[in-house]
Amino acid sequence: MRGLPPALRKRKRYIAFQILANEPVEERSLIQEILQTALSLYGEYYAAGMNIWLEYFDGRRGVLRCSHDALEKAKIVLTLVSSVGNTRVVIVTTGVAGTIRKCMRYLEVLKDASAADGI
Repeated sequence: MRGLPPALRKRKRYIAFQILANEPVEERSLIQEILQTALSLYGEYYAAGMNIWLEYFDGRRGVLRCSHDALEKAKIVLTLVSSVGNTRVVIVTTGVAGTIRKCMRYLEVLKDASAADGI
C-alpha cells in the first residue's frame, strides 16, 4: 500500500523546548500533561486538530511535533504546563523548525551552551 502523495500530507512544525525543573521528568507524564492542557484550553475538536506528539525527549530537552496551522496554540500550551507529576516545571521554547533535523540543531546548540556554562 502506498502512502499519501506530498500534496495531500499535512504540514508539520517541530518545536524545540527545554524544561526548567529541579529533577528530570518522565516522558509519559509530560505528554499526558501537554495533551491534558491542550484539551482543557481548546476543547476536544481543536486539540485533536493540533496533532501534538512528542518526537524526542531526554528528561530536560525535547522536540514536540504539531500541525503547521496550530503552531502558536501549541506554544501557548507548552507555556501553560506548570507541573508534571509532582514536579513544578517551566517549559521554555528554544526554536521552531519545519524539519526534525533542524530542530535537533537547536537542541545541540542548547546542549553546547549548557556545557560551556558548566551546567
